[in-house]
Amino acid sequence: MSHTNLSLVAEPKFFEKFLQLLQKGVKVRARVGSTVLSFLCDDLGLSPEYVDKRIQTLFLNGKAIDNPDTAFLKEDSVLALSAAMPGLLGATLRKGSYYARMRNEISHQEQSQGMTVHEGFILLKLFNLLPAEIGPAVLGRGLWMKGEELNHFLRELPDELVAKCTESRLDGQAVDLKAFVEKSSRYELVVVKIESTSSTTRNRRENP
Repeated sequence: MSHTNLSLVAEPKFFEKFLQLLQKGVKVRARVGSTVLSFLCDDLGLSPEYVDKRIQTLFLNGKAIDNPDTAFLKEDSVLALSAAMPGLLGATLRKGSYYARMRNEISHQEQSQGMTVHEGFILLKLFNLLPAEIGPAVLGRGLWMKGEELNHFLRELPDELVAKCTESRLDGQAVDLKAFVEKSSRYELVVVKIESTSSTTRNRRENP
């Protein structure tokens, strides 16, 4: 699939705008035919312990998941994740909950026959505390955005915020982000990878 690569390094205030996109849903690469647990651990690099203890509510195509190791991703699946939510609703939607029987109609029923594992796409949504915790890994891995979609998103940001992007590269070549915004709608697909200056500074300090 033909695409353009946009790599950004930005100060936290700019970076946070991309984190907010995760609640609306972002298109990411995934191994279609693999399990949700495999995607979280093998693709995003999360530990099984983190998935087990921190990601308490999972929805696949609008259906609650009790076991991410038996729920399989399909092309264009919508995967929504959240940390524990309060109250009875949160308890009912929580994976493996005592109250799971109360949500039979919205529980995911696995149908994995005939699927082979291959590279594809899913729509990923993160809620609650997860955008801040998982979001950086997702953004560093890359979001697939239509040029027009990216153009609309960047144009809505004030100039002083766009100026907080300290480094931008288009297919490996340095580019002025404001100049790119003007022509971004021309691109069919753009893979956007972004990291925060706070994380790059920390990495350089830990790995001199």
